[in-house]
Formats: sequence, C-alpha cells, structure tokens
Amino acid sequence: MHSWLQLATRFPLHFVCCSPDGYEPDAKTVNMLENSGISSFELSQEPRSAVKDTDVIYTDVWASMGQKEEAEARGRHLRAFQVNEELTKQTGKETFFMHCLPAERGREVTDEVMEANYSIVFDQAENRMHAQNAIMVYLQSLTKFVRGPFFKYSIRNIDIYFII
Repeated sequence: MHSWLQLATRFPLHFVCCSPDGYEPDAKTVNMLENSGISSFELSQEPRSAVKDTDVIYTDVWASMGQKEEAEARGRHLRAFQVNEELTKQTGKETFFMHCLPAERGREVTDEVMEANYSIVFDQAENRMHAQNAIMVYLQSLTKFVRGPFFKYSIRNIDIYFII
C-alpha cells in the first residue's frame, strides 16, 4: 500500500485505501501524497462503497513475512475485506484485479476472482519478472568485476539508492 501511495506522488490517480481501523497507512506517507498535490486520497472502512467506480482492485496477503504470528487476529479483522465476486460486482463497471502474489486463496481473495477474466495477477507476475531482470542487467553495468580466490568473479562497490 505504501508503495502505491509513493507512486501516487508522481502519477495522478485517485487512491482509495479500504481497511479496518488500525490497518491504515502511516500518516507520514499519506501526508507526503497529500502535499504532492498530484493525486487524491480517500480512506474507507466500507469495502462495498470503496470499490464503486474503481478501475483496479488490489489486495495483498493479510499477514506478510514477519507477521505470521498475527495471522489469526488479522484474519478476524480483515475477513469482511475479502475480495470476492460479490465485492467485484459492486464496482459497476469492468475492473481489473491485481495481487502481488503469493496469494492465500480463500482468505484475502477467492479462487473465482483469482481465475476470473478480469484478474491480471499472472500478467502482473510476468511483468515483475521482466522488470527484475532489467534491474539486474542495470546493476551489472554498475559493478566492478574482479577475480576472487574462490569464485571466478566477485562483485564489489555497489551502492544502490531507490528514490521515489
């Protein structure tokens, strides 16, 4: 979610974050978006109204790496926010579904939505692979390859800064 908010500081979009109380994005990131003057931001706790007229519904796992001990509690809080056929019909138009994968089918998203013709999650995953390959090629152009004692080549002196 925070990556999307950062993206919205560069490209105009209307961003609706729908989550239960206590799962909102951090205020610093929201302020950064609002101060950019490029995109609009809306916070909702009602999934049905949040998806109305939307072009894309994007969700993620309810408990990421490092949060697995919270999975049960998060599941209770987020159950009403599951992306399912009933919710996608509330958009009122053709809408794409996206997920960064891996998905926990039956939790944050149903099988029907994952496999629907409006789901672009697998295209999204393929695009990510190509983007990651491009980053690796770019990083290789920045590195100095030297012979090492145990490996044919070793890489040194890499400083990477991501500025969004």
